[in-house]
Amino acid sequence: MPLEIDGEKYYTAAEAARYLGISRDTFYRNVKDNLRPYKHGALKRDYFRQSDLNRYKGIYPASDDDTSDASS
Repeated sequence: MPLEIDGEKYYTAAEAARYLGISRDTFYRNVKDNLRPYKHGALKRDYFRQSDLNRYKGIYPASDDDTSDASS
């Protein structure tokens, strides 16, 4: 369950991966290094802001069919 602080939601890495619909491995390999981590509480766990995650939601590679249409 994400944290909500001042109206903004913050997700752990596992929650962020689920939110984006990707595996944790994919999150760590391709997304995490492009996000600013936030710390909260005594555990100092990394959290990621939902507004930052939204930049990655729904982004996927174009299929070969899509690229062939652009060149014609």
